[in-house]
Amino acid sequence: MGPQIVVALSHSHRRVEVDPLTAQLEGGHRGAGAAELAALEHALRLAEHFDGRVLAITAGPPEAEQGLREALAAGADRAIRVDHDPPLDPNSLARNGSETARALLTALPQRPDLVLCGDRSADGGTGSTPAFLAAELGAAQALGAVRLDADGEALLAQRRLDGGSREVLRLRWPAVVSVEGGLRPRRASLPAVLAAREADIPVVRHRASTSSPAVMSTRPRRPRPRALPPPAGAAPHQRVLELTGALANRTPAKVVGPLSASEAADELLGYLETRGYRTEHR
Repeated sequence: MGPQIVVALSHSHRRVEVDPLTAQLEGGHRGAGAAELAALEHALRLAEHFDGRVLAITAGPPEAEQGLREALAAGADRAIRVDHDPPLDPNSLARNGSETARALLTALPQRPDLVLCGDRSADGGTGSTPAFLAAELGAAQALGAVRLDADGEALLAQRRLDGGSREVLRLRWPAVVSVEGGLRPRRASLPAVLAAREADIPVVRHRASTSSPAVMSTRPRRPRPRALPPPAGAAPHQRVLELTGALANRTPAKVVGPLSASEAADELLGYLETRGYRTEHR
């Protein structure tokens, strides 16, 4: 029996419709974004290669079943909708990443071999859900992949780098991979679309844990600025010289090496300690 491949589809606004007469904003169409659709196509291709099965899952209200039916029509074997209680707060996207990951995993009937997600939802999400999924599963992760290929029993994930370069990661099961949008999903046949409309989609209710940790901030960590003594000069010119260090003795540059990795690291740490950027803790 082949691997169990899970596709996590988000339920979000793809566009907002404007009434041409009243100019009021309406809810618009809800569904998976381009990244989730690309993840679905990757999952279907890998399932064909490994002779696996694809399970589409999403956490959202009953309207989210439309995206699951589209996945079934495209070729997914099963679909599950998670009814989150209480509903996820749209104003707390950072916390929703961990809550969504926990809700999806508790609804799965068995431990998956591969989980595919979009790198970012279409409604401005943080893109943290795949990382939380990998942490909950204890699985390898590759975030922001643009291409997935089979390599024997392993998976090759290509990530985009600067300058047109690519990074290739070789992953073993279990793994969590988020993909960028770009791969267009296959067109479902008419019989598959009609069958998906009548398909039974199980609903699993998930109650949020009150002990889950809260995410305080999603901004990059910025270290505190170093505290420097104020200039002691009386004249403005002297204070400027003290602040800029224009007349201070400077350590000339030197070339050290060749060194091994550990010796180079010790040299760098010693320089940082000398300059006051790091305090040695022994």
